[in-house]
Amino acid sequence: MYLSGSKWNMRKRRRRSNPLLALALLLLIAAAVYVERVVVPTVPPLFIPTLTPTRSPATFVLQAESLFAAGKLDQAEEAYRQAIAIDPQQAAFYVALARAQVFNGRPEDAARSAQDALLIDPNSAQAHGAYAWALDFLGGEENLTKAREEIDKAVQFDSNSAMVQAYLAEILMDSSPENYKEALDAARRAVQIDPNLLEAHRALGYVWERTATYDLAMQSYETALRINPNLAVLHISMGNMLLNQGDTNGAISSYLQASQLDPTSVEPLRLIAQAYARVGDFGKASQYAETAVNLRPADPRLHGDLGRMYYKNNDTDQAVVELELTVRGGTTTGGVAVQPVPWDAARPSTVEFYWTYGLALAKSGQCAQAVEIFQALLGEVRDDSVAVENVTQGLVLCGVLQPTPTPRPS
Repeated sequence: MYLSGSKWNMRKRRRRSNPLLALALLLLIAAAVYVERVVVPTVPPLFIPTLTPTRSPATFVLQAESLFAAGKLDQAEEAYRQAIAIDPQQAAFYVALARAQVFNGRPEDAARSAQDALLIDPNSAQAHGAYAWALDFLGGEENLTKAREEIDKAVQFDSNSAMVQAYLAEILMDSSPENYKEALDAARRAVQIDPNLLEAHRALGYVWERTATYDLAMQSYETALRINPNLAVLHISMGNMLLNQGDTNGAISSYLQASQLDPTSVEPLRLIAQAYARVGDFGKASQYAETAVNLRPADPRLHGDLGRMYYKNNDTDQAVVELELTVRGGTTTGGVAVQPVPWDAARPSTVEFYWTYGLALAKSGQCAQAVEIFQALLGEVRDDSVAVENVTQGLVLCGVLQPTPTPRPS
């Protein structure tokens, strides 16, 4: 139907097509498909943390080696642990960690790290060697026997390892002084295999030191210090050599360097105290011994060292306090519990703690306790001439014995 003049037309009028509009629509559709299939997959989802690439364990190992060279052993240990956390199946990482732990004065931890390496690679000469070295540092007859077994295995797996030969030299010397020639051969072989190996020169110095060849020991330790001047243990070894050659000031300087490199260690402080005591400066000796006690207040031997210095400095009352903690145990003024030193008649330092405690009691008028200690000592250390002489002096002080008359010249 068609109404003339009306705007209502029942027939649809055909519009002319626009090619430009069609082209624009095609381009929009293509763009949408591209965004959906190409752009969207590369965009991280909202509100989800972006993943970061995992750091290579090799970078942690390099960092650990750098920290070890700088003498920052705690940080070096941590870097090795981070490498292990990323790749726990690398036995070499555990061996390197054990090495750092031994130099850091933690042989128990080093033994565990070496055992972890052996679980991964039972045929590793380096792992057996590190385990043997850690056991040697732990000391004791049982550990030393086990160390000999482990170092023998290490040699069987790789007799041309400089590290293994260095460990062998030290373990042989600790096993018996009669192994001197074999130990010296092993240390020299280690140096020959790898002249730049720190442990090789340290082992050679150790063999010379144990045989009282202090001048040659100093040369080896000096070479080791040139390789790494930032390890406290090497400065301690050098200080010991200087002290044995009568250079007390030089020894104290070396010990101070060791203390600066490892401020949490009590060993250099103990040695400084002993060096000052050697020249009769018991005031300074007491100061360093007290610093050591403050670092490890639960250690009875450190209280014993401090008590000895107080006694020699005529501070008898303080000596009694410290030596009582050593011999009987107790609690410090700071509330720290101290267990007594186990009695060991074969250990001169333990025996000295006892007779010094007795003398301090005698001089402070507590002879009942002093005599009890002296009488017990006489039954235990009759072959120790130094102990017997001091016990006798104490018994004279307490009036139990009469002083031996001094013969007059005719």
